[in-house]
Amino acid sequence: MKINKITHKNSISGRLTLRVLIVSAIIFTLTFTLFVRMAANKVRQEATKHAHSELSNTVHQIDAVLKAVETAVENTAWLVPYRLSSPDFMYAITERLLQNNRFICGSAVAFEPDYYASEGHYFSPYSYRDENGKICSKQLGNETYDYHYMDWYQIPKLLNESYWSEPYYDDGGGEMMMTTYSKPLYDEFGNLYAVITADLSLEWLTELVEGIHAFDNSFNLMVSRNASYIVHPNHDLILNETIYSSTYGDDDESLKKMQYDMVHCKPGEVLRDMADGKYFVFYSPVETTCWSVAVVCPRTELYLGVKRLRGMLIILGVIALMLMIFLSYYGIRKIVAPVEDFSGVAKQIAKGDFNAQLPEIQSEDELKELHDSFEYLQTSLVKYIDELKSTTANKERIESELRIARGIQMGMIPKSFPAFPDRDDVSLVAKLVPAKEVGGDLYDFFIENDKLYFIIGDVSGKGIPASLVMAVTCRLFRSVASYLDRPEEIITSLNNSLADGNDSNMFCTAFLGILDLKIGSLLYCNAGHNAPYIIEKDGKVSAMSVTPNLPLGLFSGFLYEGQETRIEKDMMIYLFTDGVNEAENIEKEQFSDERLISLLKKHSSDTPRVIIDETFAEVERHADGADQSDDITVMCIKYC
Repeated sequence: MKINKITHKNSISGRLTLRVLIVSAIIFTLTFTLFVRMAANKVRQEATKHAHSELSNTVHQIDAVLKAVETAVENTAWLVPYRLSSPDFMYAITERLLQNNRFICGSAVAFEPDYYASEGHYFSPYSYRDENGKICSKQLGNETYDYHYMDWYQIPKLLNESYWSEPYYDDGGGEMMMTTYSKPLYDEFGNLYAVITADLSLEWLTELVEGIHAFDNSFNLMVSRNASYIVHPNHDLILNETIYSSTYGDDDESLKKMQYDMVHCKPGEVLRDMADGKYFVFYSPVETTCWSVAVVCPRTELYLGVKRLRGMLIILGVIALMLMIFLSYYGIRKIVAPVEDFSGVAKQIAKGDFNAQLPEIQSEDELKELHDSFEYLQTSLVKYIDELKSTTANKERIESELRIARGIQMGMIPKSFPAFPDRDDVSLVAKLVPAKEVGGDLYDFFIENDKLYFIIGDVSGKGIPASLVMAVTCRLFRSVASYLDRPEEIITSLNNSLADGNDSNMFCTAFLGILDLKIGSLLYCNAGHNAPYIIEKDGKVSAMSVTPNLPLGLFSGFLYEGQETRIEKDMMIYLFTDGVNEAENIEKEQFSDERLISLLKKHSSDTPRVIIDETFAEVERHADGADQSDDITVMCIKYC
């Protein structure tokens, strides 16, 4: 093949080859960039995995030693009360601890002041290993080494539990950097009489942490739960600086995250900007003591393999593009004609002709698969359109039925206010807003023989099932109240009717009252509902004292307890469902009883209509665009 034939301006194959080359070059560049980034991420993931693996192994070794020390102390502590009558035997106990655990470099049984009159104010038998590893013993306490005020003694005493101390240099005792595990001991009356300890030298800990070789140029460090350096390449910082003091003035967010995680016993990794470049910091906690071990590695070292891979990919990419030029020229000439035919069919399908005739393909290759795919697409589109039409029709029918159901449901409750325009002794306003098309909240009221019968309720759940229970409850209220005149009797009858055959275990909370409009006597019964509020004419708002009782519909035969109170002139009764006080905003913060009481106090001198309108307005402001999650119902009654 000659170059002029490939690039000839009248050659369709040549022009397509050039275009394929351009597109391929773009795709290659994008793919190459994406691949390099993926490779970098993969390298980082592997490096992170490797670093955390090294950290995990080291942390497990540290934890194993710490737990072994704890176990040794716990298994030895029982000897102390057993041999309390022999003070000198305490030396044998501490020596035994050192003999049974090679990691323990010192142990003491430190007694309370003057515990043994014969031993004086300080008595703390102490065993330790000398430079040659020989176990020696001495009496640790004296005026210059008052162990009673040491952290390893004071803190477990105050906490009443075993405790690993912060690393410290034991001047006058072990004469080394160490950490101490202390277990408080109590007599049969619960009084502390001694603390048994085990010292752990930090030399082995330093060797263990510095022995982590996660990467060639990485270094390691370790901090205590109080953020002090325990292990650091700069030994001058150990126990003299913290991760806060050594980085004072650095406001980098990654540093703050690392500091927070390390002192709160959390694992993780961050990318830090340091004076000589970017560094990855991998860290993991020691669960027993909440110390944190970290590996610090230069970012350049992690991505060194990516740079090498990038050069190889560029060379391979150039070779691939050259081969593509050569092979594309011959293949394109055979592909062009059928592809153009398929393009025409695709346009017909896009215009809605799903039965357009497909070109004949004789070869058993990708074009045949494309032909079969187009054929399957035509069939699927026809089927999908038919199903979409059916689904749309069903959806419109359901929405229409729900709208009708909502109208029927809302028509079952009084909605003309003021409720009793011909009476001047009572003013009543109520409002119900369901969370869905239909809901489970309810209210109803009527006056008979100068007595105001009223009810408010909340059915468990939402939607159509709750609306059916709501409808039954409303109708039962009117029916039962026509021949019973005690709230507890009406509630008991409602409960028995709803509980009968209640296979779905739905229930309804309710509050039912009967207000005598002549004398202001209020008889009421509560069935698991929110306690109403009484708004007095001086602005005081208080919750009514209610006996909770059980919600309606749970158990047939339950005897409900009624109550009685007096309502003075110009006082109001404010009833509501939990859709008010439990209304949530976007941050899931509830409206709350406190906000509701504040609202009622603010509008205590207003009419029931104003109070209800302000309630819904305030709840809407609180929701701030959040979807209404529950039905909201409010009723306000003013006794004039």
